[in-house]
Amino acid sequence: MMKIDIAHILPDIKSLPPFPEVTQKVIATLDDPEVGIQELVEIVQYDPNLTANILKMSNSAYFGFPREVHSLNQALLYLGTQNLFKIIIASGATRLYGRCCNGYILDQGELWRHSVSTAVMASVISRWLGVPDGALLFTAALLHDIGKLVLDYYVHDAFTEIMALVKEGNYAFQEAERAVIGIDHAAVGGEIARQWNFPDKIRLAIAYHHLESPEALKNDLALLVYLADLLVIILGANLGVDGLAYRGHPWVMKHFGLRVRHLEQLLALFWPEMQKAQEFFNLDFRV
Repeated sequence: MMKIDIAHILPDIKSLPPFPEVTQKVIATLDDPEVGIQELVEIVQYDPNLTANILKMSNSAYFGFPREVHSLNQALLYLGTQNLFKIIIASGATRLYGRCCNGYILDQGELWRHSVSTAVMASVISRWLGVPDGALLFTAALLHDIGKLVLDYYVHDAFTEIMALVKEGNYAFQEAERAVIGIDHAAVGGEIARQWNFPDKIRLAIAYHHLESPEALKNDLALLVYLADLLVIILGANLGVDGLAYRGHPWVMKHFGLRVRHLEQLLALFWPEMQKAQEFFNLDFRV
């Protein structure tokens, strides 16, 4: 097939259902240390649907508050800034992931479940390591495969050629995407983040999450997203065909001081968190 580049897929990016305007405003502030609860209230308070979602998610088992939350101010008091960021972003992302991704052999909802699993795993890893479990990491992990929504059509069209490289040439799936299509889903995801004015830290973590750029090796956010994605794939959580051809980078575990014996402990922590997340993320829980 004829190879394409970023310019070619810009119309496809523009055809994606956009994040709600309020969600885009919130994501744009993620890397701004001056933004706190009051600034977020001013952004969200006039969106009744989002306010309702904040109350619903605040009362989910994911947070486990000791008493029911009845008002936006009460929710904000309990949640704190980072959890409020997570709720707003999860609420906006849900609508994006409803479609099937036939090119990746993913049924309806499977890409969403894999993305949520990766976000939950990233939180588990970050708490284990004692690094901040903030909204930047959550957002990057939740949206790391967003490029598949755009590239799916092209992958479906070139599937036979891509799989030939995977099976016969020992290509990782995204390497075969680039060889056949001219671009891979990580790069497309990075461009989506650019078009939607996401902070650079999120854009780069999405674009680098397969660690194929020298810059990725110095980007701890991208390294954490990669590690979370890898562990979820090891579990077989709605991985799709590309998860069967995933390039491993064992040095990443060493970078974070993790050993093989720690994996069982991380996976044991993951399962209860994932079970709590199914209500929060509106999941039909399957992994």
